[in-house]
Amino acid sequence: MEGDSSPLIRPINRAVVHRICAGQVILDLSSAIKELVENSLDAGATSIEINLRDYGEDYFQVIDNGCGISPSNFKVLALKHHTSKLEDFTDLQSLTTFGFRGEALSSLCALGNLTVETRTKNEQVATLLTFDHSGLLVAEKKSARQIGTTVTVRKLFSNLPVRSKEFKRNIRKEYGKLVSLLNAYALIGKGVRFVCSNTTEKTPKSVVLSTQGKGSLKDNIITVFGISTFTSLQPVSICISDDCRVEGFLSKPGQGTGRNLADRQYFFINGRPVDMPKVSKLVNELYKDTSSRKYPVAILDFVLPGGACDLNVTPDKRKVFFFDEASVMASLKEGLNEIYSSSNARNQISFQKVSCWLSVLKPE
Repeated sequence: MEGDSSPLIRPINRAVVHRICAGQVILDLSSAIKELVENSLDAGATSIEINLRDYGEDYFQVIDNGCGISPSNFKVLALKHHTSKLEDFTDLQSLTTFGFRGEALSSLCALGNLTVETRTKNEQVATLLTFDHSGLLVAEKKSARQIGTTVTVRKLFSNLPVRSKEFKRNIRKEYGKLVSLLNAYALIGKGVRFVCSNTTEKTPKSVVLSTQGKGSLKDNIITVFGISTFTSLQPVSICISDDCRVEGFLSKPGQGTGRNLADRQYFFINGRPVDMPKVSKLVNELYKDTSSRKYPVAILDFVLPGGACDLNVTPDKRKVFFFDEASVMASLKEGLNEIYSSSNARNQISFQKVSCWLSVLKPE
């Protein structure tokens, strides 16, 4: 019977596939700018400027002084799954770049209006490139700019009505989330200057992040969070195995050093910002065992050999799988316990000294 026949399975139109997948790669303002910042870092930039208009609702752009894009790559620059960072699947085991899928610019084309202005050291002038929503290069013209690249995205999500409405409704929240994300790159980006600013019709340019590109994590912490935050931290150096260690800073135990929220916890793998909920939970539990009900500031970089973890888990590359997670967590817990136990011992000695002096000074 005609009603019993199953519907015919057909391939989805490529343009439809492109738009569907793009919405999974670029989820919000933070993920969009994250991809561009990582492209700048992969290009060897030492100066990265992020400019937003109306908190990114009108447009946002990322300006860098990296190596620029060669004219031979102009036509394929925004095509899906085109990249210079990966040739074979096995290359994932030895990646040193942030990007590797070739999806970012393609997805931004599908979700907004993309232009790229770029120049390499081999070119006398820059070129301004305009792409359509499918990632095809539709216009190019000469322009004036120093060596590097500027990527501008206008009207993000404008062709997705529901996403666009949600984006505009939560724009201030999205902006705050972006600043927190950029703090992570500013902290770990040794030798890289970061500036982030926003301009609205009613207010002039407002700078919310500005670093000088210092060469150490200590200097970056002081620049981003201030000297008072840094003085409340202690250095961390934990050996997980012969070729794996954890470096960074953590709040000292005791009252007055923690925060009411876990809003200053940043975790990295070889300098790549990642989400580590299990590590965060462990750090919080051990810190609260030191008689504090607050959350510690934690800035920890896991220095691992190639192949020790899998970064190809989620589109934003923020979720990771350790190949020997149990051993890593056990060694980390042991190392953190040693740090906090020794800190508690020092605090106890200091308290005893103060008590002793008070007893001496106390009148009979």
